[in-house]
Amino acid sequence: MTRRFFLDQHGCAKNQVDGELLIGILTDNGWQKTAEPEKADLIIINSCGFIEPAKRESIEAVITARAAYPQAKILLAGCLAERYGDIFKTGFEEADAFFGNGDLSQLPVLIDRLFPDTLQAELLPANDRPAVSGHKKTIAVTAPSISPHPAAQKSECYQPVQPAVHGRPFLKPAQRGVCCGPRPELLNFPRSAFIKITEGCNNCCSFCAIPLIRGAVRSRPMDGIVNEIREFVQKGYKEFNLIGQDLAVYEAAAPQEVSGLAQLLHAISGITGKFSVRLLYIHPDHFPLDILPIMTADSRFLPYFDIPFQSGSDPIIRAMNRCGSAETYLKLIENIRAAFRTAESPYGEAVIRTTFLTGFPGETQADFERTAAFLQAARSLWSGAFAYSREEGTKAADMKKQVPAKIAEQRKTALNELQLKITEQKLAAFCGLETDALIEEIIPQEHNSEEETAQSCIALGRAWFQAPEVDGAVVVNFSQAQKDSEGQPITAGSLVRVRIIALRGIDLEADAL
Repeated sequence: MTRRFFLDQHGCAKNQVDGELLIGILTDNGWQKTAEPEKADLIIINSCGFIEPAKRESIEAVITARAAYPQAKILLAGCLAERYGDIFKTGFEEADAFFGNGDLSQLPVLIDRLFPDTLQAELLPANDRPAVSGHKKTIAVTAPSISPHPAAQKSECYQPVQPAVHGRPFLKPAQRGVCCGPRPELLNFPRSAFIKITEGCNNCCSFCAIPLIRGAVRSRPMDGIVNEIREFVQKGYKEFNLIGQDLAVYEAAAPQEVSGLAQLLHAISGITGKFSVRLLYIHPDHFPLDILPIMTADSRFLPYFDIPFQSGSDPIIRAMNRCGSAETYLKLIENIRAAFRTAESPYGEAVIRTTFLTGFPGETQADFERTAAFLQAARSLWSGAFAYSREEGTKAADMKKQVPAKIAEQRKTALNELQLKITEQKLAAFCGLETDALIEEIIPQEHNSEEETAQSCIALGRAWFQAPEVDGAVVVNFSQAQKDSEGQPITAGSLVRVRIIALRGIDLEADAL
């Protein structure tokens, strides 16, 4: 009998890739994915454990699933299970099992315990993924495709399945290498893919629990990354977003004249085809400037940089355990913009996305005003402000002068309102621009006749300066007679040439050409 599973996905793009890998692992083992949770034998909550609101959302998802679908086994997976599994296994009875976010290929080991009446097929060895071989519960930890950072070698070895209260299985695999493998179903929009190049983080920012959740930095082998992108290109994918906790540290374990990230981008530039690459999340303290000549020489690399500055006040930056300053961060922005300006990039000015943390311990009104001034000076196209969340296990959690949540929220709102004005001003400059838009979905319209339907269609898409899920959209007007860049009917996943005609808040309106 074929068993079915339902995946409830939470968290960031990195966690989404993990969810896609879980789909591949279960599919390889004879399970069938269903979009109807009421028909599922197993419901997986792939959780986020980064900040308090995300934790609550994931916990509530487990509780809701247990109440709504009592016939199913509930598996809490992902970052929340990784961080709190030792606690949950003796108290959180709404979940039937817990699985961390380390070596995902070990999932069948836990499934065997959760469904003892089902014989699980063994995983076949696959490129870029540790293999499961021999007896069902024997893990091969020496796969040649895994290239762990030296710091990761200090991680705990494979942990066998641990019995929990009422016999509930709990498995927290070691943080080893970068989990990769078949991704038969991507959870984002058509013809766009997230490509994970690193896992873990060594930056140890005082407010951040990521090193506790994801472990030390590991880099994925370059050949595996390039081959995955090449295979997606051959399947018609048009956009790739490189992700990791910090792209800047890719293959940075040993001193080298050329950064690991620059070497990777050079290798990607050798792939034939029409596609674009966007870099998401680069720590400002060690931004590798040597990537800029590679990016300006190949227009497939989008001048879009996600750089989390977090504060514009030097005392707070230092308290966050960062090495930079407001001055060096503004200089970095100028260096990036100057590189594309000097190269006369067809995109014009490079786009900066950033984030700020308000209410960090010790943040005074003067500190906040300096951050607001930094935001004004940086004039990034996109930024998001978030109120500080006190995370146990971090240095900031024990700092004195904790800022009241109400003040942190007020400052967050003020920064977001300030950024909205900047974003609207900068977006207005795109009006009249001709550019490509990747269509994400077609919006159904009500019309009085078939003729109206054929002549008036609407789609949601993104231009090069809009990253998936976090930035605004381009609303595209088109007719059924119009074609995409490949001469095919316009549908989700199409690349369409458009002219931007108007600003609609943080979205843009455009006509297909």
